[in-house]
Amino acid sequence: VAKSVACTSAGGSAIGVDSYYHGVMTDVIGNVVNDIGPAGCTYVQGIYFSTSGTIKNNLVYRVGAVAIHLWHDANHVIITNNTAAASNFGMVIGGGDFYYTSAGANNVFVANNIVYDNKYGISEQGVTGKQNVYKNNLIYKNTTYNTSLRNGLVATATVSSDPLFKGYSRTAAAPDFHLTTSSPAIGRGIATNAYPTDLGGKPRNATTGYDIGAYQH
Repeated sequence: VAKSVACTSAGGSAIGVDSYYHGVMTDVIGNVVNDIGPAGCTYVQGIYFSTSGTIKNNLVYRVGAVAIHLWHDANHVIITNNTAAASNFGMVIGGGDFYYTSAGANNVFVANNIVYDNKYGISEQGVTGKQNVYKNNLIYKNTTYNTSLRNGLVATATVSSDPLFKGYSRTAAAPDFHLTTSSPAIGRGIATNAYPTDLGGKPRNATTGYDIGAYQH
């Protein structure tokens, strides 16, 4: 997990999905990624994604740089029902240092995610497109800013409230990111591109309502 290594531009990530060898349509689903990299190191990521595909139902917290980071040739990515907390950035959506294209991060769909208690919330950086969509995310208590988008894009149906996790802590060995019964994330998500079950295997469906974050209540 590289907690005690020197912070250098060699970089690293817990889960790295790379397009250098022309990989496309990769799925990163149902992972718990935590305590990655030296605190504040800008080169060590949680989930680092540079191609097309999906990022769903992941819990990512206490990452030195970015919990969920799109870069290089990332495009056409669906990012739904993740929880990103206690990191430097919750999410970076962007393109740069390209391998085979210079189009940047476009056609990225970001919904039903909890981005909480990071230094920065959701940030578009580098080259980004006008077809990115941000909707029904809970974005709260990110100290520098909650959302920074480009190209005139605006996040819609954002929940700006404490998610009320069952046992959240920035320092505890095993914080509990399940939702309490009074969480504002309950029923505030959408069905579009949601994975059929949550991180723990619990069904997501219209009857109970689609919750925001990695866990269904």
